[in-house]
Amino acid sequence: MQDEIAPAALCKIPPEMADLVSARGAWSFCALECSRFGPIHMDTPGAPFHHIGLQLDDAPLQLGMAADSGRMHGWIHRDDVSIIAADDGGQFWWNREAESACVYFTDAALARALGRPMAQVDHRLNSQLALHSSVISHLLRALLADIRAGQPHGALVGDAIFMALAAQLLPAAALSHDAQRATGQDRHVRRALDYIHAHLDDATLNLERVAAAAASSPFHLSRCFRSAVGCSPWQYVLRERARTALSLMPHRRLSLEDVARRAGFHAYSSFSATMHREYGLGPARLRDALQNPKHATQH
Repeated sequence: MQDEIAPAALCKIPPEMADLVSARGAWSFCALECSRFGPIHMDTPGAPFHHIGLQLDDAPLQLGMAADSGRMHGWIHRDDVSIIAADDGGQFWWNREAESACVYFTDAALARALGRPMAQVDHRLNSQLALHSSVISHLLRALLADIRAGQPHGALVGDAIFMALAAQLLPAAALSHDAQRATGQDRHVRRALDYIHAHLDDATLNLERVAAAAASSPFHLSRCFRSAVGCSPWQYVLRERARTALSLMPHRRLSLEDVARRAGFHAYSSFSATMHREYGLGPARLRDALQNPKHATQH
């Protein structure tokens, strides 16, 4: 088990190769790098964090590793997932230039997500050359999309995706501890709702803080919240921020940027997209519709 490393400090591409990185970002529990380079053959020491790589190219890629965990080689295809477990070093190679998105996280991050000491987190993650999982590939692509969009919701979306990723990577036995705590889920959800509404205008609000206020783990809260409320915590936050923004819109003394900020949106793009999704109109047209309802019905 490793010590905690801040997600923003997790990376494998050295600074002298930074021009090969097309996207990079971090959330509360993990980081992602998207890069294109190769062909390559390199000796790499084991890193103190897990590495989940997603093949983004359409053409098959020949990949091999002679790592501490064993020797393996073969072909991987678009959306195949490769895993390099923490501390697993050795020789790695691939036969052509390739684009991949790689997510990094530590055992300590998993422990925080599950809300238990690291010694109790038996994840049994092993290095694998090609894991065929449409769910995991979809989650990794969602993380990449969040970065490419500029992470408009702060850490909320990435944290929620990491909880779903943990559920896919961890064995059922590692998650059973959380299932046994379901008896107090109503209390946890009520506390989470109280905290969310008290901090709705805080653009830095994240899942870990909400879970701590609810006396729960991020992973457990995500599950019981969806069961009780019908959506994830981050979806609920965005919906309630949209309602707050809607109530502020008639005040012309507030610019739309002021409305977004007071409602707690991390970025104007998040505000605009959320208002359109919730009410069918962008902020400017929605404000006009609220102030000129007769005019709005004629269009």
